[in-house]
Amino acid sequence: MARPRTFDEEAILDRAILLFWRKGYEATAMSDLVGELGLGRSSIYAAFGDKHQLFVRALTRYLDRQDALLATALDADGPALGQLRDLLGRLLAADAACGPAGCFSVNSIAELLPHDGEVARLAQRSLSLAEEAFTRQLERAARDGELSEAITPHSGAQLLLTLVQGVQIIRKTDPDPARATACLDSAFALLAGKATPLEPVGADLGPLDAGRAG
Repeated sequence: MARPRTFDEEAILDRAILLFWRKGYEATAMSDLVGELGLGRSSIYAAFGDKHQLFVRALTRYLDRQDALLATALDADGPALGQLRDLLGRLLAADAACGPAGCFSVNSIAELLPHDGEVARLAQRSLSLAEEAFTRQLERAARDGELSEAITPHSGAQLLLTLVQGVQIIRKTDPDPARATACLDSAFALLAGKATPLEPVGADLGPLDAGRAG
């Protein structure tokens, strides 16, 4: 009879997220995992499989949190553009608080795609969900007269998704938060059809801890 596990798998996956986030996939050795997770090699293999399987489970957990946030943080109350601007600003700020490690999902895409099919499928699904959430919010902005007639909700969503992903890459060499703020301000001024940046509404979307962002 198999011996019952005496550890919390979710807590172990959270530790694995932080380790892979900090070091990257290739640079993380099994000895690093043993030391960080506090489990022997045999326990890691039995519970999670090899390093790649553990990484995929950790990335899945991280992306599921991000997807849940996008599904719940945007609602029908308040100006649609201001609410979306505030959410993206908070997401970028949360990742910036993690230091030079940046965004775990963006790091994984940059390191492992296009050769890792499992990571590619996870990334594509998460990016598609984000684009759909942005599109729905911009559709509300269009109905409320907030969105420039020159921009469709779908094209605006693509713009924001590409912008956020690009900012995460660029600030690895230029971590100044003013760059991210200026990029968001310019993008939302464009979406609103304004000559000057749109001020965020400061909607209370709840705390966003760094482990759920990116």
